[in-house]
Amino acid sequence: MDRSIRLGLIIGFIVTLSLFLVVYMFKPLPPSLPSASYTAQAKEKPSPVVVAPVEREAVSGTPVQTDTVSASSQATLIQQRDQLYKDFAGISDALSHGQQPDLRQVSQMLEQQKQLVKTGTVAADEAISYCQFLRQILPAMEHQIDQNIIELEKLKRSAK
Repeated sequence: MDRSIRLGLIIGFIVTLSLFLVVYMFKPLPPSLPSASYTAQAKEKPSPVVVAPVEREAVSGTPVQTDTVSASSQATLIQQRDQLYKDFAGISDALSHGQQPDLRQVSQMLEQQKQLVKTGTVAADEAISYCQFLRQILPAMEHQIDQNIIELEKLKRSAK
């Protein structure tokens, strides 16, 4: 019994570390600071805000469907993505401690992930990988997760 508990803790620790690694690997770079001359010009003459579309390519190099999003919305979407990654890591950590996650919360997380893929904040391949991981650790939600994977693959194909 002692060996199985130790093995479970080791596996949980490894899974948690790997999720944290994935979260930090896909974390966006901090914006660079503007130069002093640019800041002085900005104080003298206000310039109009340019709204750029959020474009992000999946790891495989296929483009993801994009919507035009303002800079503040883009920051909000990135925060949502980071929180989603933390929630996934929390599920993994809870499972490593023998706790079962709330299936409604997982369902909401899957829906949020799908919305982030639609806006291009999360790559479709990355979202599919998370779903496949969840399908392995949450067999009770296998059918719903499979449906989510199918929808993500449709989004990925429509973005091509």
